[in-house]
Amino acid sequence: MAYDLRRGRRSNAALPLEITEQRRCAVLGCRRQVEVSEGTGLARYHCRYHIQHKSRHGSHWHSTYKASDLRPYVRSAELWIEEHRQSPAYQASYWQLEHLMAGAGPVDPATSLRGQSANYRARVAFARLRAADIPTRRIIAIYLGVAALIEDDFGSHRTREFRIVQAAKAIHRLASGTHRHWDVWEPRTGGTRKAELHVYPRSSGHVLRKIGEALEKACDELARPAVPEVIAMRTERFGPHPSHPPVAKAS
Repeated sequence: MAYDLRRGRRSNAALPLEITEQRRCAVLGCRRQVEVSEGTGLARYHCRYHIQHKSRHGSHWHSTYKASDLRPYVRSAELWIEEHRQSPAYQASYWQLEHLMAGAGPVDPATSLRGQSANYRARVAFARLRAADIPTRRIIAIYLGVAALIEDDFGSHRTREFRIVQAAKAIHRLASGTHRHWDVWEPRTGGTRKAELHVYPRSSGHVLRKIGEALEKACDELARPAVPEVIAMRTERFGPHPSHPPVAKAS
């Protein structure tokens, strides 16, 4: 593979002609050229925009679910856990996550994470959950809720990567940033004013896969029997998912 010094990236000049010829992105409705045709990357079937979309969301075309979409499933998962909190499968998931967070080490501020490995940033993410006193039960409910929503949504992207990334993003939102407050002296007024700093680590890339893999390792065995029951509880309380076709009434 040649490297174009003027453009600062790999050149596709050494690739076969059939690969570098003009080709549209595989995502339905996208008219952009694939990365390898544009010379912006090595992807042969998707454009740069949708490659970056997958990095952020876990899917080339499906976006991250809104909190309002996820909330009924998480609430149903919490009720399911309440009924099954003594089961061996739930206890195994609970203590595995407890052990993971207890061994995550100190919490590093978000300002210190730049340049660190994905494994390190994933560890800090779990340490931050521990420091924020996020209940382990809540983390399990979110994983079950995400898995149930993806299964229940007929228009979802039902792949492992999308599931673990969506679970990681939902968990990451619980305690993701570093927040600092301090007083600043104002010479003109002779008083002080409040100053704030809010820094959030980037919610994309390999770190989301690492967080999601850890969640999957702890909760996937539990999710297999739980997800159908969580969907049934959600449907009973809130009705079917909007993607479901209307049920014809008997005449």
